[in-house]
Parts: sequence; C-alpha cells; structure tokens
Amino acid sequence: RLLARGLAGLFGLLLLVALFEAVQAPVADSFGGPAGVQALIDQLPPAFQALARLRPEFIAATGLAGYLSVGFTHPLYATLAAAGTVGFAARGLAGEMERGTIQLALSRPVSRAQVYAARVLGLAVIVVALAVVGPLGLVAGLLLAQPAGEFVYANLLPLAAASGLLFWAMGGLALLASAAASTTGRVIGWGIAVFIIAYFVDYFAGIWTPLAAIEFLSPFDYFDPARALVDGALPVQNVLTLGLVGAAGALAGLVVFVRRDLPT
Repeated sequence: RLLARGLAGLFGLLLLVALFEAVQAPVADSFGGPAGVQALIDQLPPAFQALARLRPEFIAATGLAGYLSVGFTHPLYATLAAAGTVGFAARGLAGEMERGTIQLALSRPVSRAQVYAARVLGLAVIVVALAVVGPLGLVAGLLLAQPAGEFVYANLLPLAAASGLLFWAMGGLALLASAAASTTGRVIGWGIAVFIIAYFVDYFAGIWTPLAAIEFLSPFDYFDPARALVDGALPVQNVLTLGLVGAAGALAGLVVFVRRDLPT
C-alpha cells in the first residue's frame, strides 16, 4: 500500500538516477575518452584535484571504468538515493503516526512486528530498485556513446551490490529514526543532517586531517564503487559493516516501535 501510494514519485526518482548515470559515458566520450579526461585532470591545480578527489594517476590507472565510477560518488547520486530511502522510511512509520493511519493497520489482527516488517520489506524493494537502476542507466549511456576504453560489464554486479549495501545502511538508520519520531518532517530533518555530516566527513577526510580520525564512522567510507567497477571486487569488511549497520538500525527500530506509546 505504501509503495503503491508513492509509486509515481518513486518512478520519477529512479528515472533521475538512471538519467544521471546515463550521461556519464557521453560526457567521457565528449572529452575524448580516458586520455582526454586524464589530460583535463592534469591541467587542474593540485588544490582542485584534491577537492575533486581526482588523483592525477587515477584515470591513467583505472581507465574508462575509473572515470565512470566517479558518477556513483557524486553528491547528486547519493542525495537522490537518500531521498528514496529516508523518504519512504519517514512516510512509512512517522508519517503514518502523524496522520493517525497507523491505528487503522493495528486495528486488524496483525502485530506491531508485522506492521514494522512490512515497512522493512518496502524499504528492501526500494533499495534493490535504486541499486539496479544506476548501473542500468550506465549501460544505456555506454551503448549510446560507445566511448573509447575497456569496460567489463560483469563488474556492474558488484557495483550494484555495493550501492545496495550503502542504501540499506542509510535506510536502516532512517527506519530507527522513523520508529522513534512522530512526524515526517522530524525524520527527514534527522536523515538529511546525518547524511550531510556522513558525506562531509568522508569527502573531506582526505584533505582535512582532523576528519581522518573519525572517517571510519561514515557509511560512505565503506562504499568503494571504483574498486567494484574496475576490479569487480567487493571487500568483505565493507559488506559486513554496511550490512550490519542497516540491520542494527532496522532491529533497533523494531524494538522502539514495539515498545513505544503511539500517538492517538
């Protein structure tokens, strides 16, 4: 029911993700492939290279796949994914409590745990959809532009898995916030704040030493699309960390939702 109610918005969000990743290959082709991108990076001042997180030897070592992986670390891609996961979690619990419609579901012969499990299942559907649509958009762009350089299509599978794990971690924490709050706006506010802080810490840890000590606290520190797309590798540490963060958030949310007093 919740997925059906937000279906139009979800399709629009997925389309934006697909389009954003689809333009990466044509942009690479417009620069002349990996060689052209490398020449452009070499012309940037070192400060701009550090700010853009593009090492001079990065494209030379990773080729077309390395350049395309940058699209999966872009703040717009992460923001769209956060909008999908946090938005659903906020609507599914806190939003239902704010509107009072949660009482309708609980008036039926179902337990609170079952109601919560339905939200976890809905979140899982959105996570899988977001994880798949990005690589599909990338494939469409590659087939359209056919840029120079080698690309292993099989590496899209670990890329999708890495993206899905990141979205699961974000969604699990959002479910916990939604179970504890009673308004949609509060959950979205918390979610946006955590997202911005986590992304900020991971993005600037390489150029600002004080942040390096706490970089491990950011879920984005365990998201490595470049390694997935270039080498087809998915480090076990990243899988366990993101998977456990999402599971811990979802389980903690279940405990909170089952035990809390619901607004009337």
